[in-house]
Amino acid sequence: MPSEKITIIYDNRASREDLRPGWGFSALVEHDGARLLFDTGADKIVLEANAAALGVDLKSTDYLFFSHEHCDHVGAASSALHKDLTVVYPSSLSQTFNKKVVTAQAKSILVTEPIEFSPGFLSTGESGTTIKEQALIITGNDGPILVTGCAHPGIVEIARLATQIAKRPLSLVIGGFHLYKSKDAEIKKIADALRQLGVQQIGPCHCTGEHAIKILREAFGPDDLEVMVGTQIPL
Repeated sequence: MPSEKITIIYDNRASREDLRPGWGFSALVEHDGARLLFDTGADKIVLEANAAALGVDLKSTDYLFFSHEHCDHVGAASSALHKDLTVVYPSSLSQTFNKKVVTAQAKSILVTEPIEFSPGFLSTGESGTTIKEQALIITGNDGPILVTGCAHPGIVEIARLATQIAKRPLSLVIGGFHLYKSKDAEIKKIADALRQLGVQQIGPCHCTGEHAIKILREAFGPDDLEVMVGTQIPL
């Protein structure tokens, strides 16, 4: 596999028998000489087992990027912490979580507004009202890639914001779209909106829901990417 890639470590579905599924999401991004872990999933046993099976060293990352504070995205944080790590976290994280995880690290980056915190890595900044969340933009060779945790503020709204920040259409949007309770008509409308934004390819997983994933895959056809534990996406 190419050295620059995204490896899915934690998701509801797994691509091999030696990988464990679990409700949550985590992905390792290797890009421009840096290694970034996006969220950690819920269960440290699942995260550590999948990392070992995939040959991922959780203690050799440069950044730990938290999308939001829900347990299925931060529950296994202790497995990913180490002394050389920089934590990139939204300002909405609770004081309890900050004290337990963020301040325990030597370096951290507090995010409110959009920011490029490392070459090739940008945060959308916090968006949303009831549940605030940040998403990751990667400057891929074929265009910007958006990685979302749960997309609580709305996947179309986040994709629109990321497109404005990147100043060009997104080549790929992957992660949780939070559509598992959505009706068919709403899901189809979201697929149309993403197409209108110029999104070339999608890889919905986690809280998107099996039914919504099926509808989105039908809408995007060959431009859909199946994402689960073990999926590797070249950049």
